[in-house]
Amino acid sequence: MHFIDTAFLLAKNISFIVIGLIGMNFLVGFHELGHYLFCKLFNIKTPTFSIGFGSFIVSKKIGDTNFGIARYPLGGYVEIAGLAEVGQGDQKDARLSGDQSFASKPFWQKFLVMLGGIIFNLMFAYFAFALIFLMGMPKSPIAYPDNAIPVVESVSPDSPAYKAGILAADHIVHINNTPIEDVHALIEAINNNAGQTIQVSVKRNKKQVTIPVAVDSKTILGEKRGFIGVEFALNDLPPYSLSNSIKKSFHLVNKHICNTFRAFKHMFANKDTSNVGGPISIIRATTAGAQKGIKIFILLLALISINLAVLNTLPLPILDGGQILFAAIEAVIRRPLPEQIREYIHIGSWIGIMALFVYLSARDIYRIIEPLIQPYLPF
Repeated sequence: MHFIDTAFLLAKNISFIVIGLIGMNFLVGFHELGHYLFCKLFNIKTPTFSIGFGSFIVSKKIGDTNFGIARYPLGGYVEIAGLAEVGQGDQKDARLSGDQSFASKPFWQKFLVMLGGIIFNLMFAYFAFALIFLMGMPKSPIAYPDNAIPVVESVSPDSPAYKAGILAADHIVHINNTPIEDVHALIEAINNNAGQTIQVSVKRNKKQVTIPVAVDSKTILGEKRGFIGVEFALNDLPPYSLSNSIKKSFHLVNKHICNTFRAFKHMFANKDTSNVGGPISIIRATTAGAQKGIKIFILLLALISINLAVLNTLPLPILDGGQILFAAIEAVIRRPLPEQIREYIHIGSWIGIMALFVYLSARDIYRIIEPLIQPYLPF
C-alpha cells in the first residue's frame, strides 16, 4: 500500500507540473497570437508559429503558416517574414521584400505588430481578473488589500506591533480615534504616520483596548512606507456583477502593472535581482497554483501574463520593446540599420539573457536544496 500511495502522489505531482507547463505555454502562445493576428491584419507573411523551441514534435500547415509544438516546451515564437530574429524558425524569409514583408510596412504597422503580444497578455489579465471577480475572489494575496479585513492574521517577531503587544486575531477598529472601515484606510493611516506613535484601538475578547504603536518605516522598491509588522486576514469575496467585476479587474490589473514597472525600475537602478524569480521558481509557483484550485491557477497565470507584458516593453532587441525601438530608429533615419550591427546586438542580447537565466536558475536550485544541505554547511 505504501508503494501505491507513493506512486499515486508522484503521479499527482507530475500531473500538476504538466498543468503548470501547459499554463505557461498558453501565455506564451497567447502572446504570440497577438503578433500573428496583427501580421495577418497587415498582410505580413508568417512562415512559422511555434510553441516551444527546437524541431517540431507535431505540426500542421494552415495557409502559409506552419503551426507546431516543438521539442523543448518553454517559450515560443512567430517567425515574421522580413524580420530577422536569432533562434526563431529557419529564417528563409528573413530578408523577404515586397507586400508581405514586415520590412516594407510603415512604422505604425510595425509598431502594432510588435505591440500585439503585449496587448494580448494584458487582455488575458483583464479578462481573467474580471472572470474571477464574477465567480467570487478566493483568499489570495494577489487581490490584496481588496480581499483583506482589518483583523490581524499574524505579527512579525521583533516588529513594532510585536513590541507594542498587538496579538493575532485583534480586530483594529480605530487609528488615532479615526474609525477604520477597511484595510485600504488602515494601510493609508500607517503610511501617513511613519516615524510617529499612533494609538491603535483593537477589539480583543469582546473588549476594546487602545495600544500605542511606534510606526517604523521601510523602503520597498524605492518607496518609503509605514511599517508595524502585521499581516491581515484574507477573506473570500462574493461574486460581483459584470460591470463591477470589470471595474475591479481594471483597478487591480492596473495596480499590478504599475507595481511591476516599479519592480523592474528598482532592479535595474539598484542591480538587485533578489525579488526576481527564475524559470524554475516560476514553474514551481505555477504548479503550486494548479494544486490550489482553478481560481488561484487563473489568477497566477494572469499575474505572470502582466509580468510578461511589462517585460516585453523593455528596449532589449530580443524583446518586443527592442524591436519597436529598432523600427522607430529606422523610421527616423529613413533607412534600415546595418544587418551586421543588428545581428551582433541580437546575439549579445541572447547571451546576456541566457546568462541571466542560468544565474536565476542556479539560484532557484540553491533555494530548493538549501534546507537539505544547511546542516552540512560550515557557515
